[in-house]
Amino acid sequence: MATTRYCICLLMLALPACARDLTAQQVLDKVVSTYSSLKAVHMVAEREETTSPAGRSQTALSEYELANATGGRYLARLKQPPQQALAVSDGGTIWLALDSKKQWSRVSAASQADDTDEEHDARTASMGLHDSLENIMLHQFLELAKTVQHPMSAKERDFELGSERARCYAIRAHTSRSEIELLVDRRRFVVLQYKETNGPPETQTEIVMKIKLIELNQEVGDSLFHFEPDPAWTEVGTLPSLAEPIRNGERAADFTVKTLDGQSVALESLRGSVVVLDFWATWCMPCREEFPAIEKIRAELGGAVRFYGISDESLDTVKQFVAENRCQMPMLLDSNREMRRRYGVHKIPVLFVIDRDSVVRSQFIGAHSESELREAIRAVVDQ
Repeated sequence: MATTRYCICLLMLALPACARDLTAQQVLDKVVSTYSSLKAVHMVAEREETTSPAGRSQTALSEYELANATGGRYLARLKQPPQQALAVSDGGTIWLALDSKKQWSRVSAASQADDTDEEHDARTASMGLHDSLENIMLHQFLELAKTVQHPMSAKERDFELGSERARCYAIRAHTSRSEIELLVDRRRFVVLQYKETNGPPETQTEIVMKIKLIELNQEVGDSLFHFEPDPAWTEVGTLPSLAEPIRNGERAADFTVKTLDGQSVALESLRGSVVVLDFWATWCMPCREEFPAIEKIRAELGGAVRFYGISDESLDTVKQFVAENRCQMPMLLDSNREMRRRYGVHKIPVLFVIDRDSVVRSQFIGAHSESELREAIRAVVDQ
């Protein structure tokens, strides 16, 4: 009997890590390791968001496709009826296409000193769509795996991934506002299903994203990173912006930018604080009209909220405006419009209210009243 027990123990020690029981935190740690070490990835996902305003259920459906590889190659496709947008780069050329308009355009992937406005806008649109989907399909899961609170294991489940059936760890956790459930592939430690529920029952929001296809590293084919337009489509100089704006309930896009004094500010360093981001410009009259209300709310709330104005203008232009108008709100310089791309900002002013878990809770496009802004910001502070 002792020999039998000894042999069983040896067999258990010989089992690979994926075959042993893991704690919820260990599973999440492996998810972080997987996503952090990806060299190439190709994913297709469906996203369903259900809201219940005034007790009436409303559902929005989207389909995403993302591929990343070395050498600046990528594919980003957003299908959100009636629109389907596509951006593809082979590292040298970027192609953009809008299915609804039957139009496409192309531009060099490398910036040139003599670029036209159309070339700059095309490159910005392509990067905006890619960054937006990368945030939704990769960075969101990486950050969740690092930051969710009190993860617990539930009963393992099977997940239908195409024609296959993948055995998954079920992990339940929460943030300060939401309940989270993740189905994690036991073999590859990637998230195959994400479910988030927040708000009281009468106004509850539920977001479910399911992976329909996933290929990692060597599985990702080179053919994804080239575009052949439909002969019936028209090539144009530029297309409207393709980026998917960040929605309420989604993870805020990470950033690292500098203040007017050259100090770096990163979203990661602000975790645990409520953050307000105000995208503006000195030439924007609605932005200037809204400034006094934002400054008043900032003064009222003191250190409870971190307020930042974001401008893509020159350092001298912003400094002069701040001095002449005695602005107290810290300013961040988005000189290459990276933050605009990541947040899907196409018109200003736009203001985002981000909670302590770095999730966007409110956003305002265009100028709004002081009372509206105060109510939205206080609601997040009081959570």
